[in-house]
Amino acid sequence: MRGLLSAMTPSRILLALLAYASVSPAHPTSTEHLVIGIQSESLAGLASALHVVIRVDGAIADDETIRPPHGSRVAFPQPWEKPLSMQADAKTSIDVAVEVIGKPDAPPLLTRLASTHFVPGQDTLLRVPLESRCMIFPPLPRGAGSVPGPLSGPTCAPPSTCILGTCQSSAVPAASLEKYAPNWPSNAPDRCKPLGAGAPVAVIGTGQTDYLPLKPGQTLQAEAGPQGGHHIWIATRMKNMKQRLTTTRIEGTDPATGTKIPPSTFVFTYAPAEGGYCKVYGLRYQLDNGGIDYKQFLGKPLDVTVTVTDTSGASATDTAHIQVAPTLVNP
Repeated sequence: MRGLLSAMTPSRILLALLAYASVSPAHPTSTEHLVIGIQSESLAGLASALHVVIRVDGAIADDETIRPPHGSRVAFPQPWEKPLSMQADAKTSIDVAVEVIGKPDAPPLLTRLASTHFVPGQDTLLRVPLESRCMIFPPLPRGAGSVPGPLSGPTCAPPSTCILGTCQSSAVPAASLEKYAPNWPSNAPDRCKPLGAGAPVAVIGTGQTDYLPLKPGQTLQAEAGPQGGHHIWIATRMKNMKQRLTTTRIEGTDPATGTKIPPSTFVFTYAPAEGGYCKVYGLRYQLDNGGIDYKQFLGKPLDVTVTVTDTSGASATDTAHIQVAPTLVNP
């Protein structure tokens, strides 16, 4: 190459360099990683297989049919993932089509589309949920009587697809992709744990019909419950933890004697609240939980600790130092 250049005039060298630049890639590529994650709600045993087609820049990168294990009684399909690792750039497109197959020769019960692009330098997840509200059921045969058939979802014209029971765009912006984590099936973003959520936070409060903040040393009134127990009302605010199936654990300790009240655990859905928080209220924490004598806590300080833990393992704890009123509100 050096000898060739030495034999060329300066003008020809410039022309050669320009020609070389014109064929050099304008968008250099690197090895990028994306995981396609397919997860389903219960499809009531109607699905016999999934047909998944993945295209990269229009070319088929994967085409496979997935069936449950022989004799499996577990809800189908289980979370399924397919990693893509290839030379690509931010303009490389990925298109996914998932068909839920019922009977072998019948039209698909559900078709879910999703499309996105690689994110350079990141391991990302394209989550493709399959929802029962998007199922398209075949019409009932004549003579079926007045028994109504199952409610079908909408029929969407590609590239739109059924999401949350309505036809929506199948495009997922690359900026909206989640970072891949092995526990992605149990860690989907929701209203209480949005995409890119920070550290989990829990704040203990009180309230039977809403969340009310607690002041240090605030007196809480104990009540006699409908089933013979004696309780105080606890409420909790949290953020960056999942809205549903999140566990709220309450435990109390007499700071003077070290006497502990056995913990109570609740699995209630949190409701959106102001400031990006979610809340749950109306939690009865029994002072006589486990059969201990509630009277020993009346009129005394009590340290109440709430621990909130979601299904992904994210957890936060908060403790309030309160005073229990000396008498019951409804003895």
